[in-house]
Parts: sequence; structure tokens; C-alpha cells
Amino acid sequence: MRILIYGAGAIGCYLGGHLALAGHEVTLLGRRPLAQAIASDGLSLRLVSGPQKVPRIRICTGLAEALQPASYGWIAFTMKAYDTVPAIHDLQSALDDVPPIACFQNGVGNEESLTAAFGEDKIVAATITTPVSVLTPGTVIEEKRQGVAIASDSPSFQMVLTSLQSTSLAVSVVQQSASLKWSKLLFNMLGNVIPAILDRTPLAVYQERRLFGLEMSALREAVAIAKLQSIPLVNLPGIPARLLAMLTRWLPNFLLQPILLPRVASGRGEKLPSLLAALRAGDKRTEVAWLNGAVAQAARAMDRLAPINHALALTLSDIVSGRDSWDSYRYDPTRLWSSIAVARGLDGWWYGE
Repeated sequence: MRILIYGAGAIGCYLGGHLALAGHEVTLLGRRPLAQAIASDGLSLRLVSGPQKVPRIRICTGLAEALQPASYGWIAFTMKAYDTVPAIHDLQSALDDVPPIACFQNGVGNEESLTAAFGEDKIVAATITTPVSVLTPGTVIEEKRQGVAIASDSPSFQMVLTSLQSTSLAVSVVQQSASLKWSKLLFNMLGNVIPAILDRTPLAVYQERRLFGLEMSALREAVAIAKLQSIPLVNLPGIPARLLAMLTRWLPNFLLQPILLPRVASGRGEKLPSLLAALRAGDKRTEVAWLNGAVAQAARAMDRLAPINHALALTLSDIVSGRDSWDSYRYDPTRLWSSIAVARGLDGWWYGE
């Protein structure tokens, strides 16, 4: 099978490396430093089971180059969510008939954009639950082996599934795309946006009672909105989303805190949460609109409110865009509490639930 990895970051290189090791003809579409590193030393995967060199993989820095000379069986979208629409435009300009696309991106909304452009028959929802990171261009670290999940409600699902099952990755099948994406969303939200706003580690946030309460309020909103949409939450490889939803629904915060604190602290390995890592790197774009923002948008579509997620997404977006100062949040959470109080329509200090 010829497979194009569109967006060769950590996830793209990890996925492409495993597919190449399984004998598929893989092309990575990535940035120039990655192309130079792979041309010089090849692609290396530092797996939990030991280091693995990928002996044969193609790397391109432009779509026109990647599309020559051969066609592809399917394309994996592994770029950031905010790059989805530009990638759609590029594919529409370059190809009359776009092959099936498996969307491994985080967040909710990417599949909808792809479906609008190419039709639902060609879009396959998927996710990689294994935390991975880039040590240097061309070297990817597997922090903890978990697996891959793929939704079976697309006619193109079987082709992608067969390719993934030929690798050493553990593959789980989920019946509904929405179930897969909303289940992964819960874990993408954990210890992410609040650490980014306050420039603190997830451990520091989860150790503080009021901030932990704020995290749980955002999570409970997401669980409630999924339920209102009749989206069943499911457990994914290494991600017990259904169990998490049940715990947040039935347990008070003082019982949840000691359960979730060690998991969130250790679950990412050595990685910073994605939103904080991007902010520290000086990125001027953020994926929060596809995470907490997606919860608020789904609520709005049903004439409901998700004020905590709305306020958190708006606050981080303002910081990233320069409309607000990050320093005013990093050293003192007072402004964040004020924003949450306004979103909830309260007067005075808010201490969480």
C-alpha cells in the first residue's frame, strides 16, 4: 500500500515509521529540517521495546513533490487542527480525485471539515493514544505503548484498518466516529488548557483544590454535551474515557482528586501538555478551538451553554493572539478566576465545585 503522511511531526513520523516497517511504501510530508535529518541519518523510533531504525521511507517538503510520481491508497492527516483547512485547499488544487483520508488529529471538528470537502465516504476517524515526542528531527520517542483506534462507520475504513493491522501497533475498532473523537477529547482536555494559561505543570494545577475543581467543571461540561448529543463514550487503548465520565458524574472532587492526580502527572511521560508547549514555543496559533472550544460550539448548536469551556478557550485564544498579556495570568490566577466568574454570571470570587 502507498500511504502519504500529511504532516510529519511526532505522530506522523511514529505512524509512518510503523507502516514503513510493515512493508508499506510511505511518504512523509514534513518540514525541511526533518527532510535533511532523514536524508542524512534516516528515521529512528525509540520504542519502549528498544530502538528501531526505519530502513526505507520517503520524505518530501512540498505536496507537489509528494504526489509524484505515484498515487496513494490513502492519506493520513496528522497535522495540527488549524492546518486542516489549508491542507484541504492544497489537495483540492492538486488532485481531481482525492484518496481516502484517515484523520488522526486531536480535537473535534476536523472530520467535519474533511467531509464537507471530500464526502463522508472518504473520511475515516482515527486516533493514536500512545504519547510520543520528538527528541531531534528524525528521532521519535515512544513514551508509553498504548495503541491506535479507528472508527468503522466509513466505507473506507477496511483499507486503513488492514494497513494498521499489518504493523506491530495494537489496533482497536470503535463503531462511531463521534464516539472515538469525543472519548479522546476528554483526555486531550485533561491538564491542558489551564496549565497553558497559568504556565504551570499539570501536576501543580491538579494539586491545588480550586484549580482541580475548575478542571472538573470543564470536563463535566464536555461529558454532559456528549450525552445531550447521544454520543456514547468508549474506552480507547490506554484511555478509559467511559470510566472517566462515570467517575466525574458520580464522585465529588475531593474523591476524584487523589484518583486523577497521579494519572495526569505521569500519563504524558516527559512531555509538556500540547497547548503549553506551543505557547512556550511562541506559536501564534492554538488548537484550543478544537478542544475546549469544540465543547462550547457543540453546546451553542443545541442552544445550551458550556461557560467554563467557553471562557477557557477564549482566554487562551486571546493570549496566543496577543489580545491579552500572558504575564497577567502566569504569575497570579486572579484574572482567570475573574473570567470564570463572569462566564458563570457570578459576582465575586469563584472557588470551583
